[in-house]
Formats: sequence, C-alpha cells, structure tokens
Amino acid sequence: MLFACLIACRVVMLLLVPHADPSEARYAEISRKMVETSDWITPQYDYGIPFWAKPPLSMWMSAAGIELFGSNEFGSRIFIFIASLGILLLVARSVRRELDETSGLVAATLLLGMPLFFYCSAAVMTDLPLVAGTTLAMVAFRTAVLENSKRWGYAFFIGLAIGLLAKGPLALVIAVPPIAGWIFLTGTWRRAWKSLPWISGTLLMLTLSVPWYLAAEHKTPGFLNYFLVGEHWKRFTVSGWKGDLYGKAHSKTPGTIWLFLLAATFPWFFGFFAIPFRRWRESRNFVMADHGRGLYWLFWALWPVAFFTPSRNIIATYPLPALPAIAMLLAMAAHHCGVNGFSWKRFHPLHPALVALCLCLVIFAGTVSIIIPNSAPHQTERELVEIFHNQCRTGDHLLYFEKRRYSAEFYSEGAAEHTESSTVLIAQLDAPGRLFAAMKTKSFNGLPPNIQRRFVPLSNWGTQRINLYLERTDTPTMTGIDAAKTFPIGS
Repeated sequence: MLFACLIACRVVMLLLVPHADPSEARYAEISRKMVETSDWITPQYDYGIPFWAKPPLSMWMSAAGIELFGSNEFGSRIFIFIASLGILLLVARSVRRELDETSGLVAATLLLGMPLFFYCSAAVMTDLPLVAGTTLAMVAFRTAVLENSKRWGYAFFIGLAIGLLAKGPLALVIAVPPIAGWIFLTGTWRRAWKSLPWISGTLLMLTLSVPWYLAAEHKTPGFLNYFLVGEHWKRFTVSGWKGDLYGKAHSKTPGTIWLFLLAATFPWFFGFFAIPFRRWRESRNFVMADHGRGLYWLFWALWPVAFFTPSRNIIATYPLPALPAIAMLLAMAAHHCGVNGFSWKRFHPLHPALVALCLCLVIFAGTVSIIIPNSAPHQTERELVEIFHNQCRTGDHLLYFEKRRYSAEFYSEGAAEHTESSTVLIAQLDAPGRLFAAMKTKSFNGLPPNIQRRFVPLSNWGTQRINLYLERTDTPTMTGIDAAKTFPIGS
C-alpha cells in the first residue's frame, strides 16, 4: 500500500510540479536545446556554448522525451522516472533472491520513500542515471559471482558503461572499491575471476562509452582536459575551485556529506536501531551470513559517503548512490526482526510511525510544489512566462534583468534573454517591439526614474520574487499638478 501511494504521488508531481531553478531547469533547457539544434553530441549551455561539466546520458534521456512528448514536464522527466523504476526493480529482485519476496518489496518501498531518491526519481538531473548504472553494476556483480552467470557478468560492465555516460569515471570510483573490499575480506577473488568475462566485458564497456568521449573532444577541443582534470580532480581537491565554467564551487565543511545522508534517508535511518549490533558475534553473523551479503551491502552503502567525506565541494545529491544499499540493509534488518503485520508494539525499520512521517513529508512536498510553488525553496518562472505568452504580440521580447533563469528559457522555448547591464536594458527599450522586463522590486527601484516611468507592472510577487513589467506604449500622464491652478504661458 505504501509503495503504491508513493508511486502515485510521484507520478502526480512528475506531471504537475514545474521545473525549478537552478539545477533541474538548467538540464531541462540543455535537453530542449539538444532537440532544437539537433546536436546530440555536445550539450549546449547556451546557443553555441558547449556544456562540458557532465556526459550527456541524462540529457539524451530528457531530450528523447521532449522529442516524443513535447517541451513540457512530462516529456523531460518520463525516461528519468522509468530509469528509477528500473532501480527499484533491481533492488527488489536482488533482495528477493537473497531473502524473500516480502523483503524485496520492503527494500523498494524504503528506497522510494527516502526524500532524496523520491525527488531524484523524476528530476531532470544527472544523478539518477548515475545511480542506475552503479546499482546495475553492484547487483550484477554479486549475482554473477553467486550464480556463475555470464549474462549478469556482462550486465556488470553495461552498468559501468551507463555510469561513464552519466557522470564519467566517478562511476568506477563508486562501484569498484566496495567490490574490491568485499572480495578481499571474503576471499572470493578466484570465484570472481572465473565468473565474470573480464576481457570481453571490459571491451564491451569501452565500446559503449568511449566513442562519445572521442567525438566530444573532436567537436569541441579541450573538453577532456576540463572534464577529467577540472571536474574530477580540482573540484574535489581545491577548496573554492575557481575554474568552474558553469557556476560556483560549493565550499562545505569536510564531513558535511554525513548530514546530507541523514536528511536524504529521513526518517528511515531510525530503522537501523533494529539491527542486532549489541554483541560482536551477532554483528559478525549479520554481515557475513550467506557469502557476506550484509558486508557487500554495507561496503556499498558506506563507500560513496566515505569517499566524499574529506571533500569541501559537495552538494546534497552526492549520497544518492548509497541509498539502494541502505534500503537493502534496512530490509535485511526488517527480515531479521521477523515482524509480521508490522505493529506499534515492537520497533523495526517499517514501524508505523516512520510510515506516517514519510507520508506526511510527501504530502507536504507535493502540496507546496503543486499548489504554492512560489513558496518552494527553489522557485520557477513558469507562471511569469505564462503571463508573457498571454499578452505578447509579434515582435515583443522578454528580458530578465537579473541573473540567468533557466526555467524562463525552458518555458519560453529559448525566447527569454537575460542581462545584468542597465545599458542593455535601455537599448532594448529603444528596439522595435514591446519589452517585457522581468526583475526584482529592488532592481526596478534602482533604475533611474525616467526609465521606471517607461514601464507598467504586470505582476507583483513581492521583493524577493521576480516581477514582470511591460514597456509603455502611451505617454505617461503628469501627476501632482492641478490644472485649475495653472495659467497659460504669456498671461
């Protein structure tokens, strides 16, 4: 029931929640440009400006949806959402094989109920495709070793290729060390060597991923240096890295990712209190039973977070690759508890209080995002662009006198321009056609009075939101003069 409710809520939000600035709207607009320009090799940050920060898999997925269903929320998100369903299926299938069918459903439900996964499961960003690749790789490797299956062995390398096309070498950094640690501690290196097609699988991985990297470097020279050295080394080792071409570095205190992890898994992380770690023997049995099942999932859960612990330049989505394994561990704890018909009397990972809290969070997020999106933490320009579309005529143009708003570009299908120069704003006033200017109240009040008088307000959302102003086509009336008290010139 909880799983069905979460799926239904996510589908509704997928359809109705607007793209918000900066992250999701940026990738949605890059995907829209990909369709508009028919350039499927180099994502474009702006027309003619390459976007070197990420490989294109997530943008290919969104662009394919836009090509099929139009430039809207459904089109840009649908294939991301399908990928998230694939992750849930992999998690459920893996836990069902290791434990039982009920535990598989519990694991999928817990994963979908985690706030970070619930959001990313239909968000136009690069993170979910990366997790699709790493989850396939991790599930496939263990299955291939235990079942001696060449099919799952090839699936392992396909998962790595997906990760390479989603976020680059980071996929290898996330997937390989936990596997190596598990092999070392369980002594299964000989079995792992025999079970997987290492040579042909590696060739398959390279065949699927390397051609795009070569094509991108050939089309826009300098890509490989920026992406491999800048994005994968300096971003994490240089505090306040200044080389970011598309934003600014996010300088955080080392270890902040653990706080992000708690927020990403709230409230379900409380379920770990049900794991029997009271005595060493119980703990060892819990992680080493059934060919080190718990150890494998534990390494998978801890390594992505441990890897980013010393890094300062991180964002809240970085714990996402660890969440499938955390859901598996919680399902394993629930299975160990052996609670039938989960009740209030005994604490366990799927306790009714945690279920109720999860549903409250989802309902609150949906209400804010759909009914009052202007109150959401990340705001959108969809409503403002709709006002522009309803009132514009041929030759009119929309200019944002603020920092760039990707959602405005997406919803205007590239028509919205932006500038931070008052000179450009004044020049646009003198250009043919009416000017629709979008800016905050503070910015408008900072304009010279003679420029302010040339606008009439169309919307007002307060000082913190961007308001819309229309260029006047009539002559401003003179106010504050009593005609009865004036005299003709010369009298």
